[in-house]
Amino acid sequence: MTAKRGARLAVVATVALVAVTSVLVASLPAVSAQSGQIVVNSTTVEPREPYVGELVTVRATVSNFESSSGGADLKEVTLRSGGGIVAEASNLGTLGPGGSVDVPLSTTFTSAGEKQLKVHVSGRHENGNVINVEYPVIVTVEERDVRAGLSVGEQTNDTVNVELTNYGNTNLSNVEITASVNGSQIAQRYTANLDPDANRSVVFDTADMSDRVVLFTATYTVDGETFTTTLSEEIEDDSVPGEIRLTSIETTQRAGSVTIQGDAANVGNTDASSVLLTVKETANVTHGSPSGGYFVGRVEASEFATFDVTAELSGEPTTVPIEVSYIVDGDRVTTTQEVPLDSGGAAPVAAGSQSEQGPGSNESQSGGSQLPLPVIGGVLVVVVLGGVGIYRWRQH
Repeated sequence: MTAKRGARLAVVATVALVAVTSVLVASLPAVSAQSGQIVVNSTTVEPREPYVGELVTVRATVSNFESSSGGADLKEVTLRSGGGIVAEASNLGTLGPGGSVDVPLSTTFTSAGEKQLKVHVSGRHENGNVINVEYPVIVTVEERDVRAGLSVGEQTNDTVNVELTNYGNTNLSNVEITASVNGSQIAQRYTANLDPDANRSVVFDTADMSDRVVLFTATYTVDGETFTTTLSEEIEDDSVPGEIRLTSIETTQRAGSVTIQGDAANVGNTDASSVLLTVKETANVTHGSPSGGYFVGRVEASEFATFDVTAELSGEPTTVPIEVSYIVDGDRVTTTQEVPLDSGGAAPVAAGSQSEQGPGSNESQSGGSQLPLPVIGGVLVVVVLGGVGIYRWRQH
């Protein structure tokens, strides 16, 4: 009896051990169950925060340990949700020892929330063992948020920056921004695709927008659908019209006339064209020779051009009026600038300048000097006597 009882106990113990072993194997993760040396190392989700309807790619890395005794034939890798297959890749070939392969599995979701998924790998080892591996994946899906905004940024002389910002969680493609005045489109700009939380700017010329209400419209595509965002903005005209002023003036007076030279400077930020300078006649001032007028032509914004006019004088005028005429922004502008003379009827000449004087010339110029004739005669006598003395000394 004792021997038989011992045999029975051994059988019971063996059965119990087999049962415990079966329970332990069943409780282990599927990664190791019946997988041999095949594992799913990791997974990545692109994009990391997908929205409803967006294409999501779960990329699984499947590896065969270097310690594996042989290769493994991968039949298929699937992405499963609630027992159903939502994406699959098949006929991946043989994976040798130490090898690995990235398998992309793409799908979309029709509702928001946390999605419990599994990557399932099936196949067969070279030794005939079946491969059956699972790896858990959690994907959080958000509601789609298509939201963008326009803003008008810095406005310079002739341009304005318009910025489009993507406040949603979708990618904006085929982005176009237009500008319209009174229902008529006057400008159009394109920009690159816009990711979430990003912005881009385009530049518009304000020549046709100044002092007008402009409707800016951004049109873009999300998942094949077209959306628009608009903004109305009054664009102020901050330009300073071109204005011609005479600067750096120098005057040189001759008998009965004065020559006026200087710069015709444009102190505005728009161009001035057909600039004409003319001596304006008064009781004491008339057009001079060779010319009482000077055609400058075009003077660009913040630039200048030189001029030279002559006026005939009578009496003792204190100023010479110069009429300045030009076209700016399509309008003809005419002003008069008084060029002052000194009390003697002449303005000073820059130091070091000289003017030619012929016999009998009456030209006056500041900075020059003349010696009286008696003084000149005395100097000549001294020079002559000195020369005679030097000659006689050498004779001795």
